[in-house]
Amino acid sequence: MPVPAGFVFNPSDQDLLWYYLAPKVLGRRIPDKAAVKETDIYHVDPDRLTINTRSSDGKWDYFFVRRDLSEKSRRTPNGFWKEVGEVETINAVFLGGIIGFKRSFVFVEGTEDDPGAITRWEMAEYRLNQERHLLRNDDNPERNNYVACRVYLENEPISECTVDSACRQDAEEEEDDDDNENTEVDSSGVRK
Repeated sequence: MPVPAGFVFNPSDQDLLWYYLAPKVLGRRIPDKAAVKETDIYHVDPDRLTINTRSSDGKWDYFFVRRDLSEKSRRTPNGFWKEVGEVETINAVFLGGIIGFKRSFVFVEGTEDDPGAITRWEMAEYRLNQERHLLRNDDNPERNNYVACRVYLENEPISECTVDSACRQDAEEEEDDDDNENTEVDSSGVRK
């Protein structure tokens, strides 16, 4: 089914868990399979992912990932996802409690032993509350390892999608701001 013009896929945390991740885990039909791609994002650097969605506050895309729960590290070929902040609970009034959890990460170049620069890439990782029988697949327990991830480049100009380009863009904007500060303005607000 084609997406209507002007439509941007940006579900709430609760909707992402209930309408997309829960059906994926339970082996049921997902409303729009193209909206959330299945990709092992932990084996690919974020600048190599296909980020399709555009908005005024940056770029993002959603992915299903089957986590290997024995691996605590979220390493990629050239960096790692570092957890930041606290784990958030996601509540659903219609279920009377917690339906899932959200963890936040930033992408750091280098290794955990020798970390490099923190990039503008960020990720929110969502998992279902497996203590709720309704949200757990007892017939195929491996499906319980699926998480949904929202990967995004914070404050990135719409026309570009790399960390280097974002840094260059910021530097150019700062130079433009410096140039504008030296420009005289008459009483009507027009530059001289």
